Amino acid sequence: MRPPKFLIAGLAVVTVAAASVAAVRPAAIFGQEMEMPMPGKEHKMLMKSAGEWTGTITMHMEGMPNTPNKASETVEAFGGFWTMSHFKCDFMGMPYEGRGSVGYDQIKQKYVGTWQDNMSSFLSVMEGEYDEKAGKMVMEWEAPTMTGEMAPHRSVMTHDENSYKMEFFLEQGGEETHTMTIEMTRKGAQ
Repeated sequence: MRPPKFLIAGLAVVTVAAASVAAVRPAAIFGQEMEMPMPGKEHKMLMKSAGEWTGTITMHMEGMPNTPNKASETVEAFGGFWTMSHFKCDFMGMPYEGRGSVGYDQIKQKYVGTWQDNMSSFLSVMEGEYDEKAGKMVMEWEAPTMTGEMAPHRSVMTHDENSYKMEFFLEQGGEETHTMTIEMTRKGAQ
């Protein structure tokens, strides 16, 4: 059984309309020429962290051993604007894996990032600034503590071409506690 002629004609009109919409340039829709954003110097600085890293993670929390544990990280450049991290270590005798992204938001004029891991259902969303003279990036976010309370967190990262050190801090009751240190070296660097 053949479909009615009006249905075939209707499909032809829809097909032509869809092709016309697809051919319309964004400028015609928005009334101005759109330019693709280009990575800035902040993004280019972030891209330098791409590579394989090995090192240690050390906890500084009361009642926990502060023995350094081996850690590894793979950082990939993503589209010129973002870096994507895959971090692994042993955390309190259990395998820990985390993934994060870091970029520079040209509208906010701040560094931004996310973090998620295999030990929490919470997505950390952070913002921060980079002090070029000191070679130091400070990121801040709010996340649950081990007791489940939301609290301000902060990381301070110093780095050079082939190594970095990240210090983590937690603020509770108006006091800041140093909770963790990560020290990494680029694979193959001396």
